[in-house]
Amino acid sequence: MKRITLSLLLLFIACFPGLPQEDTVTMILSEAKANLERMNDFSADFTYSIENKSKPVSISKKGKFQFAKGKYVLLMDDQEIFCDGKSMWIHIQGDEEVNILHYDPEDSTGFDLILSPFYEEATKSIYEGKKLVDGITYDQIYLEFSNPELDYHKARLWIDEASKILEKIVLVNRRQTISTYQFTNIKTDQGLPESTFVFDIENFNGEIYDER
Repeated sequence: MKRITLSLLLLFIACFPGLPQEDTVTMILSEAKANLERMNDFSADFTYSIENKSKPVSISKKGKFQFAKGKYVLLMDDQEIFCDGKSMWIHIQGDEEVNILHYDPEDSTGFDLILSPFYEEATKSIYEGKKLVDGITYDQIYLEFSNPELDYHKARLWIDEASKILEKIVLVNRRQTISTYQFTNIKTDQGLPESTFVFDIENFNGEIYDER
């Protein structure tokens, strides 16, 4: 009887070789999602780059990022973006102007995408194992998306094994443009006030274009 049971188990594993791996991906992403939902806020330094070797195109930016339940702030050398979940303030520093827009979650900046469960739309997932980078162990996951309305169709994620925070993501679109987002110096649950996510119009002396 034991031999028959063992044979059936081996046959099941042979017929469904991807099942354990899919379970691993589901478990890791579920833990990352639950961890994100528990966070009151999140701040970090970031590096953002775009590359397309066939163009060629290469863009790289650095800055600071703050996030809290649908609200976020991007602080870069050339511009600042504030979002309180309803409105967006885009401050172009070189031109000394601010554009105010209605916030549409569908028009993702990429950073708010990272801090959302976008990976739930993936149609294929592969667990690529653990990677040790600068003394930190990451779970690496490869994803594919079949929805033609998305701006990307492939992604690779690096999730800190200990903190369960998604620290790096690489997105590839159908034109083979590669967008990379990476967080460092991460801090969570600092009690960021609501004013963090609203641009200070009263103390701004430049042009204001309110398109709401």
